[in-house]
Amino acid sequence: MDDEIQLKEIILNYYNNKDFVGMINYCNSKIELEDSNYLLFGARGMGYIEMDNFEHAIIDISRALELNPEYASGLRNRGICYYLTDKYDLAIQDLESAKLLNSELENIDYYLGACNYFTENYEKSIDFFSKHLLNIEDEVALKWRAEIYNLTEQFDKAKIDINKLLLNEVKNIERFRKINKIEKIKTEIQKDINKLNLISTNGFKNLKDEKHSGIYILEFSNNEYYIGQAKKIQVRIKQHFKKFNDIIAVFFKPTSEDLLLLEENATIAIFETNELRIRNLKQIEFLNVFNEKHQEKWKNDWTYNALTGSKFNNDIVRDKFAERYLKLKAKIYFEEIIQLLRKYIQSTIPNYLASEFNYWNITCLPNYMKKSNCITRININSVPVLSVFEETDNSLTFMLYVSKLPFLEDLKHNNNLFLTNFKTIPSLRFDLRDAFLEKTEGDEITVFINQKDFQKALENRLLISSIRLFNLRMMNKTGKEDKYRRAISHCLDLSDKILDIPQTLE
Repeated sequence: MDDEIQLKEIILNYYNNKDFVGMINYCNSKIELEDSNYLLFGARGMGYIEMDNFEHAIIDISRALELNPEYASGLRNRGICYYLTDKYDLAIQDLESAKLLNSELENIDYYLGACNYFTENYEKSIDFFSKHLLNIEDEVALKWRAEIYNLTEQFDKAKIDINKLLLNEVKNIERFRKINKIEKIKTEIQKDINKLNLISTNGFKNLKDEKHSGIYILEFSNNEYYIGQAKKIQVRIKQHFKKFNDIIAVFFKPTSEDLLLLEENATIAIFETNELRIRNLKQIEFLNVFNEKHQEKWKNDWTYNALTGSKFNNDIVRDKFAERYLKLKAKIYFEEIIQLLRKYIQSTIPNYLASEFNYWNITCLPNYMKKSNCITRININSVPVLSVFEETDNSLTFMLYVSKLPFLEDLKHNNNLFLTNFKTIPSLRFDLRDAFLEKTEGDEITVFINQKDFQKALENRLLISSIRLFNLRMMNKTGKEDKYRRAISHCLDLSDKILDIPQTLE
């Protein structure tokens, strides 16, 4: 008995010091001398689990269970291995057996809840997560239970769990305020509404026979521009003439190679600030399109917007999605969805005219979303801030990403259930899973609303404030990506219809 206690202490010491290699080697040396001690196989299995070697862990723990069928911790650990390798039925068998032997085993109800979730035994899953939550505060389990309540249409219970999770986050409210703070624009850019004067005063000239490096501007027949950099300017311009057939002028500014990126960014910023539409998929600063004064007012006045620039128009982009638009137009709900999308864009996208395409875009019957019956999406910074799904009865469900901060502010100042703010939107559902953590830094909530309630949702001050704040933050992140080139799907016919822009006459 003393030997067993000493063995457990040695193994525990290895485990607490996270020396899993040492623990495995220790067990190896002991097993060579004695291969009938279940603790050695069980401990080596634990070491393999920590090193994500689940196959070897299962072999070792199974051997331990052959030597001691009532080894409860071994059953739990093998069950966890089965869970981590997606063998949920086997995991449930082991975990339930372990619980019968020792109901106090750590996190056993959590893993049983997770396994039953993946095998779609939702009521059992809820029961196990609820038992787990009686003994421990666990936000992951609470999020999971809220999701299952939504899946099983127990929406009121899901909202109670969401409310608890948000109450827990009120203590982090300063962090969310910080990440929502508007960054001041780095440099002041002089505004010059005369494009030709703008080019000439910044050192650009008509391209002739330039062979060295520099910054160039392409002018297109539809009043768009493209700004780029090149080490061999003539080679790059020839490539553009092969790609575009609507170039009407080229301007060039000699620049040393080490300053190309700096000059390119500065030139794009000048064009953005002067409300000149660029064809680039590289943006510099949304503050150039919607300045700090506008952004502060946008955050503080939920009815405010400011429009500058002109409606986006590009025949190449239009033609690409024209057929899909006609298919969407034939849907029985087409006119209603147009009205709802118009309300959303006008209420929640800052300066939606000047920012169209480069900062936000709208898809039409996206191919990659066919299985989920998604009919349209509005994307900002590659985040689908609004998605619309067609249900089997031809009704629509709207899925949105919104900011937590307005909800947390409401909870902190009013000290009540924020859910009371949404009594007029009975179909409203929340999900707190982090789908875009890298972009949102944890400030995101997924919201689901049915077609009948969507108009009311866009009239709810708290909800609309959270949508507007989230969209503004995603706009401000555009252009700051490490890899800035983005593939944009934009249905221009749909955008024109939503924004009530007359169609181009044939």
